[in-house]
Amino acid sequence: MHQRILVMLLLLAAGSQAAPGPTRVKVVVVTMFEAGEDTGDRPGEFQFWVERENLTQVLPFDAGNRKLRASADGSVLGVVTGMGESNATSTIMALGMDSRFDLSQAYWIVAGIAGVDPADASIGSAAWANYVLDGDLVYEIDSHEVPTDWRYGRLATGAKRPGEMPASGKIPENMVFQLNPKLVEWAYQLTRNLKLYDTPELDRFRAT
Repeated sequence: MHQRILVMLLLLAAGSQAAPGPTRVKVVVVTMFEAGEDTGDRPGEFQFWVERENLTQVLPFDAGNRKLRASADGSVLGVVTGMGESNATSTIMALGMDSRFDLSQAYWIVAGIAGVDPADASIGSAAWANYVLDGDLVYEIDSHEVPTDWRYGRLATGAKRPGEMPASGKIPENMVFQLNPKLVEWAYQLTRNLKLYDTPELDRFRAT
C-alpha cells in the first residue's frame, strides 16, 4: 500500500513539472542563400554569420529551406530562406509557427546581397534600408505595346504612367513597410565608420 502511494506521489510530482517553454529569441538573422556548407568553404550570405556569431547549434527545420543555426543559448537564430518570394514566404511562415521559438520580442536582421546603380554605389558597398519595398507588385505592359514616350513598361499599382504615384495618392499597404527609423539610425551610427574590405582589383573593377 505504501509503495503504491509513493509511486502515485512520484507520478503526480512528475506531471506537475511544467514542460520547457519555447526558446526566447532576441535576434533572427535572415539570409537568402548559402553557396555550400554553413561553415568552412566558399561563403554565401549565411556562412560568416554562422562563424562569426558562433551559431553552433544545428536545428532541424523540415519545413524550411535548410537547417537552422542558433547560438549556444538560443538567443540568436539564423535562417536561410531560399531565393525568391515563394521560398522566403514559406520559410518565414514556418519559422513563425514553430512552437520551439518565442519570436514575439525578437529583432529581425534581413542581410542579403543586392544590385545597385553604379552611379550611387560600387561593388562591396553596404547600405541600411529605411523601408522594405515589394517591387514585384506592379503592372507591366508588353514591350511591344508600351507608348513611345514611356521609358519602360512597368508602373505602380493604381498609377497611369511609370514613375508616378497611384492616382489615389496611396500605395497599397502590402507593398511598402517602414522599418523602425530610430533602430535603423542606431544601427547606421554603430557601423558607419567601419572600414570595408577593399583591394586594388576591386578598385579597378569599380572604374568600369
